[in-house]
Amino acid sequence: MERVELNREGLVLPATAPNVAADHEEIDRTPVRTYWQLARQRFVQHRLAVIALVVLVVLVALAYIVPLVTGPLFGRTNLAKIDAPATLEAPLGYDELGRNTAVRLMKATQTSLTIGFAAVLIIVGVGSLVGSIAGYMGGIVDNLLMRFVDIVLSLPVLFIILMIVALFGAGNVWVVIIAIGITGWTLAARLIRAEFLALREADFVQAARALGAGHRRIVLRHMLPAAMAPLVVAAALGVADSVITEAALSFLGFGISSPEASLGNMLTNAQEYFYSAPIRAVYPGLVLVLIVLCASFLGDGLRDALDPRQRIGK
Repeated sequence: MERVELNREGLVLPATAPNVAADHEEIDRTPVRTYWQLARQRFVQHRLAVIALVVLVVLVALAYIVPLVTGPLFGRTNLAKIDAPATLEAPLGYDELGRNTAVRLMKATQTSLTIGFAAVLIIVGVGSLVGSIAGYMGGIVDNLLMRFVDIVLSLPVLFIILMIVALFGAGNVWVVIIAIGITGWTLAARLIRAEFLALREADFVQAARALGAGHRRIVLRHMLPAAMAPLVVAAALGVADSVITEAALSFLGFGISSPEASLGNMLTNAQEYFYSAPIRAVYPGLVLVLIVLCASFLGDGLRDALDPRQRIGK
């Protein structure tokens, strides 16, 4: 005979009835994960982004540790070692002035990365300020600020940077940083504005207004943290753009000049020996490509990780 099960009320349960208690127990055992835990899991699943992060961390560590240990060795010339081959002391050999190429390459990477990171701080700061005001206020304020952004976008950025550097001091690191920063904030402003327009009518923002929170508190404590995801991605990509811009400026003779080292002026010096010693252009070019690729892959991984619509496995 078929086995019949009764519930507490004495009603017959079908043989195929789901085990509700077991389902509840399974649900209760499911761990609750925060937004940042989910973002970390999504990022780890993006293999290219993880590899890019590791490579970039190693590159940054070498770029800041090696010059700190070697001191002024990157600019020290030794006429007896002009074009000397690689040794344990100089794994990449010596250049046309007898300078240690490996140490100089790390110093150049440090200079370019410093310019990239510092310029991104300006880009994120100005872009967040303009975008948050435009998105939060709306109306005529939004229209005026966005028309100003359109005007900046219509300008030839490289020509403006060249003009600023030429007028206020070519070869000065801080002039290059400021020139790149004040001309590259438009994308960040548009991203923050778009997020603020979507968040302005959100329930948690309306609740903050109903509780009497001021405009500054609503923007800084509630809306800006919720709009950081696209800004983080823009910052990662902005580092690559800033490093490329600095390399272009130095290659044209308006960026960092000798005896200081940057990836751009190393490429400039290498072009004179392109046919006789092409390897001199390979080293700074390879580092420049690595920085750009790592920043691009890292930006893609952060975009996927910080997007709450992305799904991950259990």
